[in-house]
Amino acid sequence: MKRLLALLMTLMLLAGLCACGSGNSGATSAESPSSSAGGSEALTDTENGWSNGSTQEAPGESEGQSGASVYQDAKLIRRAWLQIQTEAFDQAVTALETMVQECGGYFQSASVEGGSLRNQNANRYGNYTIRLPQEQFDAFLGRTGELGYVTSQSENSENVSQQYYDTEARLKAQRTKQERLLSLLEKADSMETIVALEDALSEVEYEIECLTTSLNEYDSLISYSTIELTLDEVGTITATPGERDSLGTRIAAGVQSSFRGLVNGSQGLLVWLAYNLVPVLVVAVIAAVAAVVLVRKKKGLPLWKRKDPKGPGTGNPMN
Repeated sequence: MKRLLALLMTLMLLAGLCACGSGNSGATSAESPSSSAGGSEALTDTENGWSNGSTQEAPGESEGQSGASVYQDAKLIRRAWLQIQTEAFDQAVTALETMVQECGGYFQSASVEGGSLRNQNANRYGNYTIRLPQEQFDAFLGRTGELGYVTSQSENSENVSQQYYDTEARLKAQRTKQERLLSLLEKADSMETIVALEDALSEVEYEIECLTTSLNEYDSLISYSTIELTLDEVGTITATPGERDSLGTRIAAGVQSSFRGLVNGSQGLLVWLAYNLVPVLVVAVIAAVAAVVLVRKKKGLPLWKRKDPKGPGTGNPMN
């Protein structure tokens, strides 16, 4: 009995060892395809230029390329507003025209006021709307100091990529619809169908025209930046001291400004009197007469002296 039990235990132990051996061989055989697959992946990745053989870097690179592409394809409308003072207006206008021509731009509008025939010495100022290629925008702004003293400057960039690509997609869809309607129109066999298709084509063509106009406007604003420039003629350009200047500098500038204001005010008053001399004299005479009347009334004197009708020496002889 003991021998039988020992034999049974021995058989069970052998069966367990065989099972373990078969499991290990299966695991080995299962790992083998995986290893070969991993080797082929590593080879493929190496051919694609990935150093560590991992396939997880590819999405990162594609995302970086996509981000760069989106940045390059951004649709930006750039604008700038400038105000410039100059002591030599004619030379500044000539320099401005030269700068615009050198940058490949043009004047959308230009107007100059002041300096008329009636007052040729009056200060002039010009308003200009300038269109420049977008790549010349920064270069032009960097040269505006050549025209005079830039008193103010502001810039703005508007990203219209979403509106632009949305309009472009809608235009593509409408053109596809137009092609389908034309194809159906060729196969139409009844007047009612033909009329309905032609009406639909008219609406599609109208939409295509509107969307095309919008895209052309976007292209114009994107490819050519807009600059609004005001050029002011002044007698003297004076730089106002800032808070960082010394106290003495600011006090000296204040005294000079006050003196200059007094001189300019006096000159302006004299010029005004010269233009209004006759009315001023009339007002002065009226004021003088009114003053004499008030003084005589205050003293109880008649407003004017009465003459004796009998003349001098004709009074009462008894006196």
